[in-house]
Amino acid sequence: MTTRSRTAGAPIALAKPIWSVMAEVNQILCPHCYKSNLRRARFCQHCGSDIVLNNDKPTDDRRYVITRVIKQGGQGAVFEGIDEGGQVFAIKQMLDKFTDPKESIEAIERFNAEAKLLQSLSHPRIPRVYSHFDDDNRHYLTMDFVRGKDLEQIVDERGLLPEDQVLQYADQICDVLVYLHGKGLIYRDMKPSNVMIEAASGGVKLVDFGITKLFKPTERGTQIGTPGYAPPEQYQGLATPASDIYALGATLHHLLTGRDPTEQMPFDFPAANSVNTSVSKRTSEALQRALQKVPQDRFATMNQFWDALRPERARRPAQVRVAQPTVQLPAAAAAQMAGAPAMAGTAAPPTPATRPARPSPARPAPPPRPAPPQRPPVHAPTAQQPAQRRGGLLAGIAAVISWMIALLVVAVIGMGAYVYVARPAWAEPYIAPLINSAPTSIPTGLTSQMVQFTVTIQLSADASDAERRSALLVAFTTAAKAQYGESTLVNQNVPPSTVGGTIEQIGGPDANNNVTYQATMQGYIYTP
Repeated sequence: MTTRSRTAGAPIALAKPIWSVMAEVNQILCPHCYKSNLRRARFCQHCGSDIVLNNDKPTDDRRYVITRVIKQGGQGAVFEGIDEGGQVFAIKQMLDKFTDPKESIEAIERFNAEAKLLQSLSHPRIPRVYSHFDDDNRHYLTMDFVRGKDLEQIVDERGLLPEDQVLQYADQICDVLVYLHGKGLIYRDMKPSNVMIEAASGGVKLVDFGITKLFKPTERGTQIGTPGYAPPEQYQGLATPASDIYALGATLHHLLTGRDPTEQMPFDFPAANSVNTSVSKRTSEALQRALQKVPQDRFATMNQFWDALRPERARRPAQVRVAQPTVQLPAAAAAQMAGAPAMAGTAAPPTPATRPARPSPARPAPPPRPAPPQRPPVHAPTAQQPAQRRGGLLAGIAAVISWMIALLVVAVIGMGAYVYVARPAWAEPYIAPLINSAPTSIPTGLTSQMVQFTVTIQLSADASDAERRSALLVAFTTAAKAQYGESTLVNQNVPPSTVGGTIEQIGGPDANNNVTYQATMQGYIYTP
């Protein structure tokens, strides 16, 4: 079975008719005139255009049709659509508005390069990009469909949001921006309408990575960013990590005060607690610094801004404290893995530097010992004394050897426990084949499967292998729950491991001596 693009003229083979798997869809839309057509149509009955997307110059095996218009504007639209298998996607359409053919070609090249970059991103708060293609001289991206509302809609419905809720959103947004900055990327368009809150989990998804800006003809003041949220330097076409800090400050200020910056004088942000007295002084001061007009007067990094919003985060102890040969996982890791089988390990005893002093209990004085009996002086050794000395010496040597063997056994057992729990990189090639077998016991009502995620973490440059391992376990658990649902459990009896035992440093150290690491993790999960 084939379908033909009227613009390209070349037949494109499909595994099966696209309408044969969409029994639940009654109508599909034309991507040109947006009018409704029967689900079995291949060409629009209104304008005659080809309805099937990625059918002109296909970049992969997926074909799409549009089922609903979500947003529509002068630069294009955002649709809900499906592929041949019925999987739902968000489909973003961008129109080429350039009058200069050279500028149009350059914009298309930038679009394709940036789309490929987006496809390489892997973060639970960033929707995955699947395809990018041109079709009938229009440009498209397809990505995960996020069901929920954006923060602009939520503020319009509810008004001011509580500070604790805003800071919870800020935690997740900062995490995404730290990830992007660690890869040398700038988001450029932080605002409430680009922050989706998932209906099912309540978690944040950062959407709209500014790729539409590549298709806008050059206009001073609107080249990148959104007026009201964008800092002064972006009106000159300059974007840096400090620009994202300003835009996030403007976004959080809007959520806490209800004061829409697009309706105010440019760069006018009074102290948040002067507008909403329930906002804490700490949060208000952090926002004021983030909203400074001069980039150098803001926080140096997104991590610093995050720490100012959440001081307890900056004071948080290292993720894992190791006292050989046992390992103690951090509270954060335990919370992330709640409901999963516990990892083997024993809490480490306090170190001498931190163990509290305990007063010694009073003991009664021992009774006086009777005087030993008087013995006659010995003038010469008896014949038995050399033999007694030799026997005592041998007994002492035997005791020392016994203690050494016991200590060696304890050390070997301890090292084995440490290697099993902490899984240092040097030991991964030896132990992974031994323990990365399928789980033998599956919780009732759940299905076991092996999954693999590429995860990113940020730790102090002084972090140990065990600390990195613990942080990667948390990141793996977060990624698994983001993709398969909050009820997902990670099998800790067969802990996730790094593929090839490699943990790659991809950024840093930054001004706070933090380093960004990335690793591909593989492990078993339980899903309903």
